[in-house]
Amino acid sequence: MMLPVLDLFACEVVGESMNRIIPDRSICLFRKHESGSRNGKIVLVQYNSLPAEGLAGGYTVKEYRSTKQHKEEQWSHESIILRPLSTDPSFQDIVLTEDQSTGFRVLAIFESVLSSNS
Repeated sequence: MMLPVLDLFACEVVGESMNRIIPDRSICLFRKHESGSRNGKIVLVQYNSLPAEGLAGGYTVKEYRSTKQHKEEQWSHESIILRPLSTDPSFQDIVLTEDQSTGFRVLAIFESVLSSNS
């Protein structure tokens, strides 16, 4: 399926936290995320802060996992896990509770590595 060009963009991904899939300093293709499930997908996230990491605002690329809680006819995120896919075990999951999840937003879904320096 061909996607409209406006839905796609490329950016450089720096770091080792996703090196099983994305080598450091790779140029990657992303598809803007509008709606639908993100569970199990690699996502580009914009955040105001990630308390577990002590990080101020910025961007990160991680695998997205969530658990939901259902109340009557509504649902909400019980927790969101941003999981690194790295050969380095020092990278740990970032776990966000429902309260902490308000400061971040999924911008895009990872499509492919276009070029890498490795």
